[in-house]
Amino acid sequence: MSGCALSLGFIFFLTLLAGPPALVAGQTRVDKSGRPLSKDAGRIVWLEEVLRIRDDGETAVFKSPRYFKLGPGGSLFFIDFAEGARVYGYGPNGRMVHKLLKTGQGPGECEHATNFVVLDGLVRVLSWIPPKIMDYDLSGGRYLRESRSDEDSHGVWFLGTAVGKIYAIRDEVFSSAAFMSEGVFTIPNGVYEIAPDFRTWTKLYEFPVRMVIRKRTALRLDPIDAAIGGSTLYILHTAAYGVTAFDLRTGCVKHVASRAYERVRTKPAKPGQADPESRGIELPDAPYGWDVSKIHAAAGKLWVFTSVMKADGDDRLVDIFDAEGRYADSIVLRFPDSGRDHRVVSRWSLLTDDGFFYIPEQEEDGLITIGKYRVPDARLFRLKQALNARRSRGECSFRAAPRRPK
Repeated sequence: MSGCALSLGFIFFLTLLAGPPALVAGQTRVDKSGRPLSKDAGRIVWLEEVLRIRDDGETAVFKSPRYFKLGPGGSLFFIDFAEGARVYGYGPNGRMVHKLLKTGQGPGECEHATNFVVLDGLVRVLSWIPPKIMDYDLSGGRYLRESRSDEDSHGVWFLGTAVGKIYAIRDEVFSSAAFMSEGVFTIPNGVYEIAPDFRTWTKLYEFPVRMVIRKRTALRLDPIDAAIGGSTLYILHTAAYGVTAFDLRTGCVKHVASRAYERVRTKPAKPGQADPESRGIELPDAPYGWDVSKIHAAAGKLWVFTSVMKADGDDRLVDIFDAEGRYADSIVLRFPDSGRDHRVVSRWSLLTDDGFFYIPEQEEDGLITIGKYRVPDARLFRLKQALNARRSRGECSFRAAPRRPK
């Protein structure tokens, strides 16, 4: 969770006390020793706004929408903690259709929702406090049932579905001896396959993340993020440029998507600008910021949102890798000139297979809204967009498979 301390509960993603990195003058966008396959890499792609989701201050209040997931028919689901844990569902027209969860410990209530998944016909919510799983009907949002969770969901920062199964990534710091100590530690994060009833958790893989810990407060020195594309789980867990592609079917690492990258130097924090959660904690020297800020898996590709951006936050260099890990393309993603701040909660975003980009943004009056943008580059989403266009024109038909002779 961005902006929270890992003090007995919440996870703070350290931005190395430097704020969003600025684009360095003359910085090389594409390394000469590893140019992308596309001949026009580095081109500017303007995002086109198609929808905006706003809260009304009463039935819906946004503070930091996160864990975006698609539902059936183009619906959008996410969690916000402005009023306590709430799962919101919005239709493709931008109207709220679901508001799930209440604060408490009774049926359909929780003090802290870890995450959720959208399954066939229901929304399943994993709660940390109290430890339980709650099911809601997807069509009407009706509370159905709940059961106790025997596995600790404290530290679970990713929950997703792929190839008909549920997967989670958990930071194991809370169960480690290091959490009771002080200093810089390498903490394992585990990738788990979870049974549909959430009773059985099977560890598939483990990777390290550097943390500095003092007085049961931990700050990450490396970024973490994950995305699922097909049967591949992409994992970001190092400050240097590199995304691990883990094959969920075989349980093996396929490759690490990377390229030569000119690192961006951090700037010293101004007086009073340092995060209050880091006060009293001696941080190791970090001359460079994080090379990658966010990853997405969409349209059969890995999208790497790098640290290269303009000071106003309206341009973002995005590298694109194909399924084999080849550096295929690179674009400069540009937002419309609107005065909105895309950096405040930019970690929580969603890129879809058909070329739409959802991102929370801060308005000039400080309120948080969710923008839905189209990425108007048909080459990046060619197959999916062509299929959707055919469907909208009624050109797609489905025939029953011929029966085999008896």
